[in-house]
Amino acid sequence: EDVPGGAAAYMYNKVMEEQSGYKYLDVAPRTLTAKANRPGYGSDGDYFAKPNTEDVVRVVKQMMAE
Repeated sequence: EDVPGGAAAYMYNKVMEEQSGYKYLDVAPRTLTAKANRPGYGSDGDYFAKPNTEDVVRVVKQMMAE
């Protein structure tokens, strides 16, 4: 999603994170969305506004540590 409140992310957040729809999984899932801002043009804007490889790796490592 391009924003934290995008349709799919919003539904996922409500079911999985707020209503504990993850109770049969090993760890709680996490949503990783774009930041709520107007990014710059091109790949520079994507790097700072949208989740990138470093963000995904950081969250995966946190989940593996649980």
